Amino acid sequence: MSGHVHQQTINGCNTVINQQDVEYYSNSARNSIDNNMMEEYAEKPAAPVRRRFYKRKKYWIICSILTVIIIIVVVLLALFVFFPMIAQSLMNQSKIEVTAAQITFNKPDTLTNQAYRKRDGDNMNTTFYMNMESNLGNTGPFSANIKFHNPIDVLYKDQLLGNIYLFNDTHISGGHGTLNAITPFLIKDDTAFASFAKDMLAVEEFRWTLRGRLDITALTRTATVDLNKEITLNGMNGFPDVKINSFQLPGDAPNGGILVELGTILNSPSPIGVQLGTISLAIGYDGVKLGNVQATGVNLQKGDNNILLKGTLVPHNDTESLDKVGTLFSNYVSGKVSNTTATGISAAPDGVNTIEWLSQGFQTVQLNVALGASEPLKIIKAVNMGYLDLKFDAANPYSPIAIAPNVNADFQIPFGFSLNITEVTQNISLAVNTSSTESTEFAIIQVPYVPALSDQQAGKLTFAIENDAITGISGREDFFNQYTYALTASDNYTFMVSGNASTKAQTPIGPINLGGITFFLPTSLRGLQFLNSTATVINSLDVMGGTTDNLLLSINVTMVNPSDFGISTGDVSFIMGAESTNLGLVTLSNLSLDRGPNTVMATATFDPKSSEVGQNLLSSFVMGSDNAVTISGHSNSTNIASLSGPLSVVSLGSTLPGLKTALIQGGVLTVLSDTINTGIVGVRVSIANPFSAGLSISKVIAAATFNGMPVGNIDQDMGNNPFIIPGKSTAESQDLNMSMNIEPASVALLLRTLAVQANMNTRALDGLLNLGGFQIAGQENIQADSSLFLDFNISSYVMNAMKALKVDLSLSSGLNIGEYSNELAFSQSGVAISTDDSVTQLIPIVGQPIVQQIVDGAILAFETIILSAPTNTDFTLQMKGSITKSGPMNAVISFPTPLIVSWQGNTLGTVSMPDIHAEADVGASFDVKSTFSIANTDSMATFAAYLINSNDFVWDITTGDVSVTALGLTFTKITMEKSVALAGANGFKDAVTISTFDLPSNDPNGGITLLAETSIKNPSQIGFNLAGVSFETFYKGTVLGPLAAKGAAVFPPQDTAIISMKGRLIPQTSSDGIAAITEVFENYLNANDSSLDVKGVSGSGPNGEVNWLSKAFQTLTIENVVLPGPKTKPELISAITLKDMSLDFTKNQWEPPTSSNNVQAQLKSPFGFPLGVSELNMDVIANYHGVEVASLEVPTEESSTSSTGLVTTQFSHVPFKVIDKTVFTGFVQLLTTTESVAFGLKGSSNAIAQTEIGALNLKNIDFDVDTTLNGFNNFGGKATILSIDVVDGTPDYALVDLSFSLNNPSNITIVVGDINFDVIMSEFNTVVGRVYIKDTIIPPGSKTFSGQMHLGEKSTNTKAIGQLFSNFLTSAKTPLSIVGTSDSTKIVPLQSALSSIKLSTEMNGFAANLISQIAVKGSIIGLLIKNEATSAITLQNPLNTPFSIKSVQASVVFHPSSGSSSFTVGTIDYDLSSPATVPSKGSLTTDEWPVKIVGSGLEHLLQLLGMLLDPNKYFDVQQNVTVVVGNDGYETKMFYYQNKVPFSIQIDNLPPIGITASSLSKMSIPSNITSITDASTLESMIKNILSGKSLESNLASSSTITETSTSSTTTAEQTIDTITTTRTSTTTDTQNEIITTTTIKAESTVKPSVRFTLPF
Repeated sequence: MSGHVHQQTINGCNTVINQQDVEYYSNSARNSIDNNMMEEYAEKPAAPVRRRFYKRKKYWIICSILTVIIIIVVVLLALFVFFPMIAQSLMNQSKIEVTAAQITFNKPDTLTNQAYRKRDGDNMNTTFYMNMESNLGNTGPFSANIKFHNPIDVLYKDQLLGNIYLFNDTHISGGHGTLNAITPFLIKDDTAFASFAKDMLAVEEFRWTLRGRLDITALTRTATVDLNKEITLNGMNGFPDVKINSFQLPGDAPNGGILVELGTILNSPSPIGVQLGTISLAIGYDGVKLGNVQATGVNLQKGDNNILLKGTLVPHNDTESLDKVGTLFSNYVSGKVSNTTATGISAAPDGVNTIEWLSQGFQTVQLNVALGASEPLKIIKAVNMGYLDLKFDAANPYSPIAIAPNVNADFQIPFGFSLNITEVTQNISLAVNTSSTESTEFAIIQVPYVPALSDQQAGKLTFAIENDAITGISGREDFFNQYTYALTASDNYTFMVSGNASTKAQTPIGPINLGGITFFLPTSLRGLQFLNSTATVINSLDVMGGTTDNLLLSINVTMVNPSDFGISTGDVSFIMGAESTNLGLVTLSNLSLDRGPNTVMATATFDPKSSEVGQNLLSSFVMGSDNAVTISGHSNSTNIASLSGPLSVVSLGSTLPGLKTALIQGGVLTVLSDTINTGIVGVRVSIANPFSAGLSISKVIAAATFNGMPVGNIDQDMGNNPFIIPGKSTAESQDLNMSMNIEPASVALLLRTLAVQANMNTRALDGLLNLGGFQIAGQENIQADSSLFLDFNISSYVMNAMKALKVDLSLSSGLNIGEYSNELAFSQSGVAISTDDSVTQLIPIVGQPIVQQIVDGAILAFETIILSAPTNTDFTLQMKGSITKSGPMNAVISFPTPLIVSWQGNTLGTVSMPDIHAEADVGASFDVKSTFSIANTDSMATFAAYLINSNDFVWDITTGDVSVTALGLTFTKITMEKSVALAGANGFKDAVTISTFDLPSNDPNGGITLLAETSIKNPSQIGFNLAGVSFETFYKGTVLGPLAAKGAAVFPPQDTAIISMKGRLIPQTSSDGIAAITEVFENYLNANDSSLDVKGVSGSGPNGEVNWLSKAFQTLTIENVVLPGPKTKPELISAITLKDMSLDFTKNQWEPPTSSNNVQAQLKSPFGFPLGVSELNMDVIANYHGVEVASLEVPTEESSTSSTGLVTTQFSHVPFKVIDKTVFTGFVQLLTTTESVAFGLKGSSNAIAQTEIGALNLKNIDFDVDTTLNGFNNFGGKATILSIDVVDGTPDYALVDLSFSLNNPSNITIVVGDINFDVIMSEFNTVVGRVYIKDTIIPPGSKTFSGQMHLGEKSTNTKAIGQLFSNFLTSAKTPLSIVGTSDSTKIVPLQSALSSIKLSTEMNGFAANLISQIAVKGSIIGLLIKNEATSAITLQNPLNTPFSIKSVQASVVFHPSSGSSSFTVGTIDYDLSSPATVPSKGSLTTDEWPVKIVGSGLEHLLQLLGMLLDPNKYFDVQQNVTVVVGNDGYETKMFYYQNKVPFSIQIDNLPPIGITASSLSKMSIPSNITSITDASTLESMIKNILSGKSLESNLASSSTITETSTSSTTTAEQTIDTITTTRTSTTTDTQNEIITTTTIKAESTVKPSVRFTLPF
């Protein structure tokens, strides 16, 4: 620096000597030497020879001596004087060509041990690495080695970008060399470098200036020269050559949009490669942002760079953007090119962190990329028209309307994103193949937008053609006819479809229009095959009417259309014929044939009388025979020109089916009352007219036979009253008279033959005929027995046989249909004839059999009888029984009058009896309901008591009025007398069981309600369904209380009744009563039974108590009825909960006194009545997983019981005696660390219970329950530090008083005494101290604890301690963990528990503001030239203990209030000779510490001047200090920062300041001011600036300001140090010249130590 150099004058030459005593020559000296050297080497013409002196000996002696001297001098001058100038000159003329430069951000291994910055670690935003390959040219004739002075400045547009370091030497020879270097690049100006980065990416070329110094060694001499070299490099020119070689949309983006992949070839023209890493670009089209894409691992090189960009096309919701996106996709599909853009967003070389300057430069990149497929995409792979409907019209024969509801297109989108095509429009051309390679279009279909369904995965697109015309192309009708003929004749016809399509599609980026889809494909349709693929079927023929010449027919025809299309042709006609005879004309009106079978209606004319073929066809048709017919086209089959040719050649064969339904449907035969006398029976005939036209029959001649036997004849003229059968209906004729054969044997033979043909059993009939004396053909000799008449009814038998009557008819009738008349002759067999019950008049009456004998031999028996709804006068009986031995015939036995019932000679009453159906040889079973009317109630009560208490009894039943119906005949007035034995109830001995009982509540009538479920076995055949029944219960002679059925009491006969009973236990006042009821309870609670006696009280019916029944019940006593105990001993205590609990481990660690103010035991009473416990005691053993842990012996305590059965009691200071120490220790650990712990309580209790029937003393009530305790749950894993106070220090740790809160989520209070925990700093995961807490009691809920932390105890990480202090003093939050250890307590059972504790907390720091004032002191020269000053720091101590500072490394930054850039003012790096101690809560001003001022040059000067004038005097301070905390001195190192520290500056001999910051910013300060090396001059100028004086006088009268030559041989150092006045002027021009010429001086003077030079 200028302050370190001084001037000497040597031999009259101005010379500057630096501190290293290296001598440099002045300008005048150099000029003189240059002139001498030029004269030495210059060629001059020879001087005129005056005399020949060379022949003189003296001349040669002198010449030789001079030559030697000159050579020596020249060599010495060249080596020692001119070599630096020669080296500089060669360096200045040299050239550099950078062939490659790779910028990376990963530090190369070769730089691992190289030093190029003060601190370790590189910041990617300010440092990158270059691997340069360069060629050196025009380096001169000498071989030389080059060594660089690092660092070397890199400038762009006269702005310093940064420094590079060239650690390797290089060599030049023969005028050239190479320079390959791996160098860090340290960015000095972020803004300038970002601007450069933008230019590098955008411009075609740019220029760098490299400045520095280097050593050149040649000819054994080394010279240090300057490097000031401008090099030109190719920029990236905005990447004008970018191509897309692949375009993929592989799928839907998970968060919306479409994934996109662009295979990009980016050509970089620049030799500079850049490690871009992960780059992001925004892609767009026509002003629409399509989305962002990224590429990873991008390392940009010269030439082609293959980059795969991946990203997401974002969704859009505005129509304009979606239209443009659709255009982009459509262009790509159609092979058109779209101009897209890609704009840089960011670059992150390491894939994560972006670099600001690189991203800023990258953001200027905008790539214009042409996106397009090489040819139109073949998206449509195939077209299937599906089912097509064609509607032809005679007015437009070559423009049929097409309907294709399901056109399918196979498509394949070359992208993977989801695409749902919702609409499609097409222009389709149809063409016929005119050769194997050519086709001719004949029609066009224009399909507007229609809805579509797409299945992207299957590649199917489905849409409809809806009423769109197939418009024929004019002049190509022959091709259209060819098309229609081929469709009519062919099985499968292939033709061509072509055109283009546009779609509307739903995509993940929104709905778009996708067009430009072209296709040219073959497609096929199945043809009509002239309708001959399947035979045409005539389904039916209907006669609609008649004219005088023809019958008018309607024919239902099924024609199968085998094609893929339906066709509508209008009216079509065909000729109908048979056996080569034309029978008529068939017309199909408005014919429309759908695909597949078509049933169509045709009309026809038919004249059967005109030919024998026609007449035979009509007769055979009526009799059901089929006939072959033909249908043929003709020239006039249609008037549609495009269809005339195909339809004229149609020829179809078919079959006319005969009538499937007979004309005569049947007849009805009626036997008249006088038929036996006249032989005439009535006949009516039903005829079904199958035609729509009505039939009229005027005459009938017919003969009827059966099985070859004549039945009768009809000959009747109906001309005056014709038989009319309307169309499509069946009509019955008027009565016709038929003459019938009524000979008896014939009728019998007819009946038996009909029975045989009806497959009826004739044995019964033959038996009856034998009884009647008949002998007819086929009759068997059958004897009557029981099997013969099983289910046999003679009347129904005859009527059923007549149902088989079918006759054969031969007839001829006159027939008229409309105006058409004809004679119809035909025959019909098997005409069914129906009859009615009048035919039974032909059956002879048979005498009445001996029915009485059958009744007398019958046996009556009862299985069960159920008595219900009893009253004092009657009751209902349900009687189930049987009648056996009732005879060989089925019979119905009726009892028109009631039966009389008697017992032991006394009539009890009467009972009605419904009909009984007896089966032959079996009898009858019955289950009937009837009413029993009581004749005498006393007799009934006596009988009922006998029934209840006896084993059996006998009833006598009599009547004189029985009716029997058999074989279809009824027999009356039959007598009957029967005796019936029945079983009694036998006193219900051992028949009553109480299955369950309950005591649900206190009874409103006193005592406790008793509910019982009973089963009562009734041994009697008599059952009782009673409205109610009541009893009284006894235990050992003591009345327990009443018991009655709840509702109806049903005692089924010989079965078990399940009856719900309700009653009550009555209060017991006597000691015997209390003892009895207590014994019953004790039996139950010990799972034992109790034996009761039950006595009957009453019985009731629907109207209340029934006297005769109650009298009978009161005779009943049932002994030894068991009141059951439970199968297992009841658990009376179901749960025990300790609602609170306290344990004091400081008294006895293995028997800690335990208390609880709220112990709750839940009574699980087996009954529902209130049970109140007034006092109890307990012996309890706590167990865990089956292992006994500890015991409690709780003495008798008062208790209370809630309405829910919750018993509450308490105990105090009861030893919790540990049984198993190991398990107990683990239990306590679980209780400490978990939310809750489940364990068992087992033992017994004695209790006094109060009830409504008396006080019960319940003893030895066992319990074995599981319970839980809410655990401490690691105190929620959190502690909250409430206060921190640093109070002292020792050599091993600092003492910190603190308070903190813990939350105990459990209901346990635990006394644990003295405990401690380790403190772990989470950031370093290391112990930073230990917290001690004394006399600790932890109650439920949140509590504040006081403790002392030994900060630093057990810590081995001094960095963590320093960081903790730093955080504490700078308002930072420090995450900590409070962790238990095995030393946390001396109480053994608590050691595992406390060692498992781990609590997270946070230490909140505070703004300590340790620095209250900084007083800077120095001189103008020291601050501006020497970069030195001193500062005295005023410190304050907010702690309750002193601290001392031993050393400090600090950096001070100033923030101008004007908003200008902040700058570092200076640094302190100072070890105090003796610590500076700041007392507790006090302050201290330190000695003056040395300050190194940072910065140089004019900018630095302006910054310092601005700081002096700035009204806001605040510094931001960052420092690393070594401090000793406390009186005994705990030493630690910490980082501390404090912003806005007030400061003052004292500058020696500073005059009063007469300038403001505003006026300073407007002042024009010469740029050469910092090049002035004279201290007094510079000081005077600064004073003038600060006082507001003009600078002109200083500049005019200042010490020598030298005009500097721009010669290439003049070095920057020489320019700086040459201050001799060579030209002085006060003119403005001269001043401007001086300022201009000193610019280089100022630059060289400011930063000589950081400038570097390359030999370019």
